[in-house]
Amino acid sequence: MTKDLHDRAKGLAAAARVEGICAADREWLDTHLQSCAACQEFSSATERAVRSLHLVSVKVDPQLVARTCRAVHRRARELRAPQSQLIPLWMSCALSWVLGGLTLPLVWEGIEWLRRYVDLPSPVGVVLLIVWWALPTLVVAAIVGVKGSQAASE
Repeated sequence: MTKDLHDRAKGLAAAARVEGICAADREWLDTHLQSCAACQEFSSATERAVRSLHLVSVKVDPQLVARTCRAVHRRARELRAPQSQLIPLWMSCALSWVLGGLTLPLVWEGIEWLRRYVDLPSPVGVVLLIVWWALPTLVVAAIVGVKGSQAASE
């Protein structure tokens, strides 16, 4: 149990210096650090390391900064885009199912005619019907895949 307490203290000490912690965690950490020299030393070392990092100056290529900014903005657009693209996608799926249901008798008759004309076994007709129904899904999946790979390559 004490190892868990020390692990928690070290995690909170690191988080407090980098991202901040809530008041209850801060109070618990302060109480623990008063009674634990090892965790107090870890907290002090973390503080010194963070302070040292703030003193370091890094020169960055302006082109790298510009590319990174563009990539971040593009990713933000990608994360917002699916919400606006969902409505047309759902509408096309619904339309596909409605039209598929309405044309099912015609398609089945056509497949049965083709099956009899070419003298194919009955399961082939079922497979052809499944392929016919899956075709719109495969087309949409291909389009989404192509758009996704184009967005990833930009």
